[in-house]
Amino acid sequence: MIKSVEKRLRQSEDTEGIYRTIFQNSSDAVILTDTKGRFMEINQAAIHILGYDNKEELLALKSVFHLFEAQEDIEWLRKSLSQDGSVIEFETCLVEKQGRAFDALITSNVVIDTNGANKNYIFIIRDITKINRAQYEIERRNIRLAALNAISATVSSSLDLQEVLDSTIDKILEILEADSMRIYLLDDKKDILNLVAHKGHLLEFIEKNHMKCREVGDGLLGKTVWTCKTRVVDNLMRSEDPYVDSFIEEGLQATVYIPLISKDIPVGVMSVSSHSQFKFSLDYVEFLTAIGNQIGVAVDNANLYKNLERAYQELKEAQEQVIRAEKLASLGKLAATIAHEINNPLAAVLTYIRLMMKLMKRGRFTSERIMDISRYLDTMESETARCGEIVKNLLTFSRQSKMIMETNMIEEIIEKTLVLIAHDLKMKAIKIVKEIEPDLPKIRCDFKQIQQALLNLISNASESMSNEGALTVSARHAKQEDVLEIVISDTGRGIPDEDLKNIFEPFFTTKEEGKGVGLGLSVVYGIITRHNGTLEVESRFEEGSAFKIRLPIVQ
Repeated sequence: MIKSVEKRLRQSEDTEGIYRTIFQNSSDAVILTDTKGRFMEINQAAIHILGYDNKEELLALKSVFHLFEAQEDIEWLRKSLSQDGSVIEFETCLVEKQGRAFDALITSNVVIDTNGANKNYIFIIRDITKINRAQYEIERRNIRLAALNAISATVSSSLDLQEVLDSTIDKILEILEADSMRIYLLDDKKDILNLVAHKGHLLEFIEKNHMKCREVGDGLLGKTVWTCKTRVVDNLMRSEDPYVDSFIEEGLQATVYIPLISKDIPVGVMSVSSHSQFKFSLDYVEFLTAIGNQIGVAVDNANLYKNLERAYQELKEAQEQVIRAEKLASLGKLAATIAHEINNPLAAVLTYIRLMMKLMKRGRFTSERIMDISRYLDTMESETARCGEIVKNLLTFSRQSKMIMETNMIEEIIEKTLVLIAHDLKMKAIKIVKEIEPDLPKIRCDFKQIQQALLNLISNASESMSNEGALTVSARHAKQEDVLEIVISDTGRGIPDEDLKNIFEPFFTTKEEGKGVGLGLSVVYGIITRHNGTLEVESRFEEGSAFKIRLPIVQ
């Protein structure tokens, strides 16, 4: 019996020794208090974590609850221990001896005596300040990376420079501690910085002349683009900037100037400022530099787009000049044709007028001759109307204007084009065959330009045939491709195989010298392309050619 008691005592002492070892060697602070929170026992880690020099200093504190920064945390902890008897990993903020606050994770339990009453509290405290800071840093880096990706996506998807700049400013001010920004870009001469985007500044500050624009080298802003070096001003009171008074009046306390670089060439400056005390750390500046590089890419993209747009506009103007030149050439060829066309009806009108004048002079303008006179007048009316129609079509064709897209019927365009060249075809004894499907869908086009294209193709077909021959103009709805298909074919001499690949090139011609400059087909190709259509040719030498136009229909 005595041996059994001794054995239990030794086991109890061994267990207590193990607990004591764990208590003393734990890296977490372990504190034993009474129910009022007064210290009863602490380990060495508690002395270190709480910043005290020795155990006695810490035990002299009235209560463990004096370590807590927030009163509401104390109340919540007391209530939880009272109700549940334990608290697991409660995150709070404690204050060490020197007054430094640190993040702590607390696990606490109630010790019950043999009567079931609360006897003691055990607090296990872990300093998680470094863990939280590391987590915060990771989250901050992730946020910045997401912002950088968002800005990069905007730069890649938008050619609108102003949209990119405004979006960039919004994103930076959303995630960073700074509260105001300005972005300046160099002018074409590279000697003046112009303010192009800003946010967070008073209007009176922005409206100052030295804020709206600045010469290169003038002030810290101008020197940044000059030297291509980042400049950080943490204390504006000690700044040597000549415009420091404006910044102080605005209430700014810190500013960083980031050069904007595109292909190793400075294009502007980004200024990020704060109205409160703020330290621009190295990683902060590196992040802003990365954003500055993205803005540099956006500026480069915008300049490329502007140059491309300018080149396209110049090409468009040149194409329109070629069309006008070809139209003038066509008018020249039409002049003689139309002169003959108008001369015939005018000659008939003149003949009948002279005949009626003779009848009047001879006194033969009697009731018996009324039928003849009526027939003369009908002929004169129809011939005069035909002259008017020819002149109207000629004026419509020759009138110069910009491309006007309207809904038109291809049948009307074909008819008015054939009127212009009907006499020439008739003089050459060329038969016109029209194969127009009924109820064709309408197309959206510039009436005059499509008429110009058809006239050029019909004229070329006419010139490829000697006297006699057949010229076919067909139009149908190609339902499989859902387009309108116009085909102009002839029975002329055709185009040699070696020339087919070049016929749409400007100034390429197989005509005799003085009969063409080689612009007709290139003009047609340009017109059809600008209408989102296609132009194809099939030709067999000495058998004829067929030019096929496909144009989108109005849906």
